[in-house]
Amino acid sequence: KIHSTSKKKPPKTDDALSIHIEYVSGGSIHKLLREYGAFKETLISKYARKILAGLAYLHERNTVHRNVKGANVLVGPNGEVKLADFGMAKHISPEAEIHSFRGTPHWMAPEVLINKHVYNLSVDIWSFGCTIIEMAPARPPWHPCERVQAMFKIANTEEIPAIPDNLSEEGKQFLQLCLKRDPASRASAAQLMVHPFVQDQPDADMELLSSEMLTPIKDMVEWSSH
Repeated sequence: KIHSTSKKKPPKTDDALSIHIEYVSGGSIHKLLREYGAFKETLISKYARKILAGLAYLHERNTVHRNVKGANVLVGPNGEVKLADFGMAKHISPEAEIHSFRGTPHWMAPEVLINKHVYNLSVDIWSFGCTIIEMAPARPPWHPCERVQAMFKIANTEEIPAIPDNLSEEGKQFLQLCLKRDPASRASAAQLMVHPFVQDQPDADMELLSSEMLTPIKDMVEWSSH
């Protein structure tokens, strides 16, 4: 199963072009964090695996997302997770070098901000690690830094965003693999998929882990459809 939003085939008309995009009723991870607070590690690990599945699919096809963050990860009414917003995505070819400044500052990898070198698929892994940090304390990476201060730290220091204390040692190690400042040292999506942090619980637990958070959403959707 591919964990990214899908475009539905539009009806053909002579004078209009329509694009139908899948509706994911739970909203974004960013929205759920604002409404319900920080996620438990069991839920973070499940969501991390689903996001990784989407990134692995993209990266196998040499496509970089360039804007991975909680606001661009959608959650369905049964806890399924979808990677969304491909407006900054780009196919990487041997002939094309990527230098452009794309992304959301607090989630950007150092090499994007420094802009001295060609960057590659590994920028998504840094942003993915920042998204996990976002889920644990329910606040952005580099908190409480404002945009400019965060950008300065990312580009001009050897720091990484603070890893939440409430994560297990396994979770902290997983994040350290994502947040290597040297992009060549970062783990790939495929390598991270086999890490114990995202392997401990069966996927069948996803609905149970998400049910308390998403039940109000499911009720609202069911009510509005009557």
